[in-house]
Amino acid sequence: MFKKLLAVTLISSMLILPVSSVGPVNPAEASAPGAVQDYLPGDVPAETDVMESMSPALHALVLAMLNHDVKHFDLENSSLTWEGLYNMLSLYGQMDTRSVTEQGELFLPEETVRDYTSALALSFEELGAPPAAIRDRLNYDNVSRCYVVVCGEDDLAQVQIDSLRPSGQGCAVTGALVYEVENQVLTRFQATLQPQDNMFGYTVTQITITG
Repeated sequence: MFKKLLAVTLISSMLILPVSSVGPVNPAEASAPGAVQDYLPGDVPAETDVMESMSPALHALVLAMLNHDVKHFDLENSSLTWEGLYNMLSLYGQMDTRSVTEQGELFLPEETVRDYTSALALSFEELGAPPAAIRDRLNYDNVSRCYVVVCGEDDLAQVQIDSLRPSGQGCAVTGALVYEVENQVLTRFQATLQPQDNMFGYTVTQITITG
């Protein structure tokens, strides 16, 4: 019960507070299984491994699933899918070279949002418009022709990748969302990834909370 309460509290703080210290690491650094992953989105080098490139998407989707209290990520659930995308843009979009920050709001062109959507197994057109429940945090601005994102803070929890193995044409990943202050596991997950010609190099086809 305490672990679930802590996870909910952390998620709430991430999605409300402004960004203060989300810091990238050198993309050329090697990633080891079990290491907590940070990532600089934008141009993904060919040598970037799957764990490094997909950590932002896995991190964002796990947060959305915990907030919605669901075990399986359902792409047909518009509110869940948009929250997962919002988490990606909020926590990592400010490090994208195409973004502009003004008065605490992040402006992202449609091209950038399309690139982040490509981490999910659906097209940008299938995503539709942001639902009403999320428009106070993410919405489209007709004047700037950009998506405007109110950023969250992610100082306390990170994704830890525990294992990676081949599965069909792609790979299977197991990992955890870790509360860094006490090195406490908030939840564990498993995901299936497929190679894709996109910004991340892969797309998430399935993700499940396992404990």
